[in-house]
Amino acid sequence: MLKRLFKRKPKQKKVSEMLLDVAGAFLAMGEDITEKQELLNAAVSAWNIACLKGVKRQQAIEKFMKEYKKLNPTFTKNDYKDEEENSKLLIRQKDELYPDVNIQIVNAIIHEIDGQNHITVASAKME
Repeated sequence: MLKRLFKRKPKQKKVSEMLLDVAGAFLAMGEDITEKQELLNAAVSAWNIACLKGVKRQQAIEKFMKEYKKLNPTFTKNDYKDEEENSKLLIRQKDELYPDVNIQIVNAIIHEIDGQNHITVASAKME
């Protein structure tokens, strides 16, 4: 009886569920668990950049692309262009679906359990 006196808080989605909403189709492009983890890493970067506003966001995109080029020196200009485009699409998707969620993803791992992919996310709220 006492329980009925207290209103239940609406259940917020887990960050892993929100990340899948934003990047599920992107992750599905991976052919194996290793490729999916690489795509997940890129999606996490895009998510975290999307939590930034204004000039900070643009600076973060530029820094991400600079690091991406360093880590992938054999890639072509088209590869870099595709990566930047994918990142910006994921950022827009996060903005559209979860504009008020300001949670940084610290770590995300994809693993296969009983033939299905599962994502584990560690996150921290930003002030």
